[in-house]
Amino acid sequence: MKKLYKIDSSGKILYAEYWIDSNKAIIHTGIVGKTGKTLNIVLSDDLKKSDDYFGQRFKNVGFTEFLDDKLYWLVVQYKMKSLKGNTRDCWLKDKVTEYLNEELGWKGLGAVDGFDMGQSAADPKKFVLNIFCLVVDEEIGISAIKRCLREYRLDYTQIKIASRQNLSDSQYKLKYSAKKNDQTFSL
Repeated sequence: MKKLYKIDSSGKILYAEYWIDSNKAIIHTGIVGKTGKTLNIVLSDDLKKSDDYFGQRFKNVGFTEFLDDKLYWLVVQYKMKSLKGNTRDCWLKDKVTEYLNEELGWKGLGAVDGFDMGQSAADPKKFVLNIFCLVVDEEIGISAIKRCLREYRLDYTQIKIASRQNLSDSQYKLKYSAKKNDQTFSL
């Protein structure tokens, strides 16, 4: 899969991505944060050999790869009761990862890039599940995550979401807490 982006004259980020599925190329385009449109193209033998054709198609109209220093890391955090988590925590990790990957991917925002479960660095007596997402727009990414977790009833009332810019910030900053009286955050 290849993803390319372009900022239009109104400041909106557009995305174009494509991937090959047997004898078809699937092209998915839209505005970041919205599902967009999908087009299937049957590939000739020449096009099957040339991944560059699609990259050039979008680069010729101003699309480029997103710069690493413009990306954001978002972390969705849930409290756990034990170091390894219980069955519910493991189920939650799998479901949240699955649904967020779908949400972020189909809206051109980014993807889930891993998780960790265990002791909080700030307080070894507390245990957390952290799910890490890499996104192209912090605000739209946070909104999409909140909407997805609420829609699929994935313990939305228990989450915290923190953010840091990919290369410039060293610390995560809390951006959302479901518990208004709990504004602390640490990994």
